[in-house]
Amino acid sequence: MAIKAVLFDLDNTLYDFSTVHRQALAALAEYGESRFDVPARRFLIAYQEADKQLKRELPHVAACHNRIIICQRMLELLGLPSIVTPLELYETYWGTLLRIMKPRDGAIELLNRLHRRHVQTAIVTDMTAHIQHRKIAALGFAGVLDAMVTSEEAGVEKPNPKIFLDCLHKLQIKPQEALYIGDSFERDIIGAHAAGLLPFWLNTTRQQAPRVDFPYKELHSLTEVL
Repeated sequence: MAIKAVLFDLDNTLYDFSTVHRQALAALAEYGESRFDVPARRFLIAYQEADKQLKRELPHVAACHNRIIICQRMLELLGLPSIVTPLELYETYWGTLLRIMKPRDGAIELLNRLHRRHVQTAIVTDMTAHIQHRKIAALGFAGVLDAMVTSEEAGVEKPNPKIFLDCLHKLQIKPQEALYIGDSFERDIIGAHAAGLLPFWLNTTRQQAPRVDFPYKELHSLTEVL
């Protein structure tokens, strides 16, 4: 059966989230240090603890990724004012990340080629819809994508197959008519397989492949798809 759609993860798949996240966190900590005269390192430690707490308290829901909630908890852990200030830290983090993020090599060419060939493209992503739309705009992908489903919209996070099936429903295609490209084996590859899609694992860091009893393809860059 012909492929009618290619679904993508966004973060660490179509751009390098890990690198820009570190730089955005550094900017957040530097802002906190200047605002409260608290060492930047203390902000980073408190941020990591706040992030862990929320993921433990709010498992499998998009709210656990919300940077403004994480910043609020971080300030509470530090004993600092947690009203209004989280918004300042949120804007510092995302302003930095959106300014410096760039598409992975081959990403724009791949999306454009699929668009020209009338193959639908979509994003399936854990995160809040607002910020994912801002990322897509900043990366220049908006004109060549047909749909997006976030975990905020689906009410579940990957690897739950519902989030993948919700996207297929939007595109009005069957699972066997689509393939999926993502960087996380646990979330993307296992989830896509459970939903009936053919998974492509974007393994840019050359991790050892887990043992599974289903077929998938391994990539080391998006240019390999081209």
